[in-house]
Amino acid sequence: MHESFIETTNITSYWQFLRMINWYEPWLIALGGFHVICLLIIILTRGHVNIQVLIFLALLSCIYCAEYINELAAKKWQLFAEDQHFDSQGMFISTVLSLPVIINCCVIVSIWLYESIYLIRLYIKTIKKRRQEQVNSTDSNKKKKE
Repeated sequence: MHESFIETTNITSYWQFLRMINWYEPWLIALGGFHVICLLIIILTRGHVNIQVLIFLALLSCIYCAEYINELAAKKWQLFAEDQHFDSQGMFISTVLSLPVIINCCVIVSIWLYESIYLIRLYIKTIKKRRQEQVNSTDSNKKKKE
């Protein structure tokens, strides 16, 4: 067994699992940068629904492929990592890939909901204004007839 390997029975909580990870490995820093850049792109494109739909679908595709990525990374981890983190249950890949991607997807959905609420309120104001104009025009027509 490799000296940096630990028995999974030694990990008793999720926080302990997180503390066991060397977060200063270059590829983990790059992956974190990827998630931050995705979040910035999501925020900057909040007015462009088509672009956000593409980003949303791409992020969901990443989650869909996480199992395959985990299997490949478990086989080839020596090429890019100092330690073998990729377990058969997918806890590590879920933590570093899927969870931040899901958070980014939730941000996109939140932006869509906010924009929908704004449009609904705008639509309601427009309807109220039209009704008020109709009432005013009917009142003025009645006064002209008198």
